[in-house]
Amino acid sequence: MSTRTITGNLAADPEIVQAGCITITKIRVIENTGEYRAGTWHAHPSATTHFVEARFELGENAAATLHKGDSVIIIGREQTETWGADDNRQYGRVIHAEAIGVNLSRAVAQVRRVTRGDDGS
Repeated sequence: MSTRTITGNLAADPEIVQAGCITITKIRVIENTGEYRAGTWHAHPSATTHFVEARFELGENAAATLHKGDSVIIIGREQTETWGADDNRQYGRVIHAEAIGVNLSRAVAQVRRVTRGDDGS
């Protein structure tokens, strides 16, 4: 798996799903990509969509904080995942988030530390 850093805007509110005994927060990020040519920025004709999954406290905090349209920075490990029956196998790239933050070049945020329980966590 390779580490990726992406920036973009949330395409929808984060979605929390139950996977066995853990919760996974699914996030879809739209990244407007492009390149500089001869010193001028040329946007690509279509944006890139990234599928992100965050687990445990990171996912819970992302779901409680982020909303559709928010500008974010995400760092995580990208891998190819498969689903579906053998005769109809589907493949897709997913970033498993290690860190998620609000992009402060495009937004203002107020930080509030999370208080952990007495169990030492």
